[in-house]
Amino acid sequence: MDVGPAPVEVKAPSSRKRRRIEDVKPVRVPSKVSTRGKTTDTPAPATRIAKRLRHTVSTGRALAAQLATRVFALWRQDGHYYAGIVHSLQTGTKYLIKFDDDTEDQVDIAMLRRCELRVGDAVILCHGNLRGTVVDISQMESRLVGVEVDDGSDTISSNHAISDIRIASRTIQSHWKDRTLTADSIVTIIRPKPLRATLSPSGMSLMSTTSLKHKKPFAKTGFVVTLTVRNKHPEKMKDRVMLAIKHNGGTVIDDWSSIFPMEGTHSQSNKRWIASQENFKFKPKPEFEGLERVFLLADDYNQKPKFLVALALGIPCLSNEWIRDEYLDKETSSDWQPVLLPAGFSETLSARVSQLVDLDWGNCKEHLTDIMSNTVASKLFSGKTVLCLGSDLVPLPSRGGRKGGSDATQDPSRVVPWIMICMGASQVEAVTEVKFASKDLPAYDYVIVKEATDFPTDLGNDVTLAHVPWVKDCLISGRLLTLPSR
Repeated sequence: MDVGPAPVEVKAPSSRKRRRIEDVKPVRVPSKVSTRGKTTDTPAPATRIAKRLRHTVSTGRALAAQLATRVFALWRQDGHYYAGIVHSLQTGTKYLIKFDDDTEDQVDIAMLRRCELRVGDAVILCHGNLRGTVVDISQMESRLVGVEVDDGSDTISSNHAISDIRIASRTIQSHWKDRTLTADSIVTIIRPKPLRATLSPSGMSLMSTTSLKHKKPFAKTGFVVTLTVRNKHPEKMKDRVMLAIKHNGGTVIDDWSSIFPMEGTHSQSNKRWIASQENFKFKPKPEFEGLERVFLLADDYNQKPKFLVALALGIPCLSNEWIRDEYLDKETSSDWQPVLLPAGFSETLSARVSQLVDLDWGNCKEHLTDIMSNTVASKLFSGKTVLCLGSDLVPLPSRGGRKGGSDATQDPSRVVPWIMICMGASQVEAVTEVKFASKDLPAYDYVIVKEATDFPTDLGNDVTLAHVPWVKDCLISGRLLTLPSR
């Protein structure tokens, strides 16, 4: 008969998958990143009792385990991929996956990848939620890989069990396209996998789960800071926030244009400006090249350009209370969801509206490097062409910076064309007068003016006309609102 330790009380499972380690001092795991309800077809058991491995295992069972396909599969509760084995075909293209931590779920084949880690792969360590890079795969057959973690001050390489690793969905989408599976390539096991001893981490891995912690929680993290006009002591508060950022290893970014060069093309003696989606890319200045994630910090929601650009891109806008009041007294929490600010007050809806952001934002660098591919942000003008009409809406030429780029000191209204690009517009043109437009006004999907009082009186009904306050209200509301009356 099996002999095991006395049962211990175990908390009900959360959406964050954890690796169970027998006879190892528990390690604090970050709070779960999602509050969505569970949707698994096969829920994980509420309690488990660790069992020792039988000394004798049948040859047939061992052969089945050897032949079965190992995969990284999506765990839907937190949107990350974890290692497991394909147990059996369920319905259609769904397979029952037995994950390495003894949980299970039915996963569609489109959400499966070969369990094939490569040097250079970006991974996340389950214990400590530390982002790292695979540097050694020589022990893959033993289900161990070498992972390098850079906390901003030290670089530490150590071995980790594959079961202690998870991979961000965005990373899978961007870099694992050549590790997909077909039905013909999958080998299943009909019976449950054999009992086995819980994998124990190596000495180096134990060190990493207990002592490898970020000395600087905001290492490789950039912050753009903006304050409301209602703030009575803006400079004092900004200095305090910037000191807190630097104390925690973060980087202060003066303006979004420092990492997203807002480059366009001027013509007609600077009376016409044109830019497209291709002009907006992550091309940081040298001092910001090491950044892997960014946030906006503010004392409250506002309609300043920095805040609106972040909303349009899906970059979380957070309260500066997150770090301002804690950094000298205790360790700052890495959980940013509780300090997410409202998107703003929608005049049309007469309500404060929440931001639409990816709750796993920042768990992989692709969120930053492929910023325009963010599928969570509401791209309200996706594929549309826009004409911004009026001298106040034409971005000024850069004063010695990047050619055609945005200048942080220019009037906020001149950033509106870039906000339209961030909201998904395929091309935006800005002109001082109608005569400088590159085509007839009906050819544009939208013609935007600064205020309702700027509406031209001689335009036909075939021109879709709106103003900047309408654009801002659409962005805050997260939907296209009824067009303003002329």
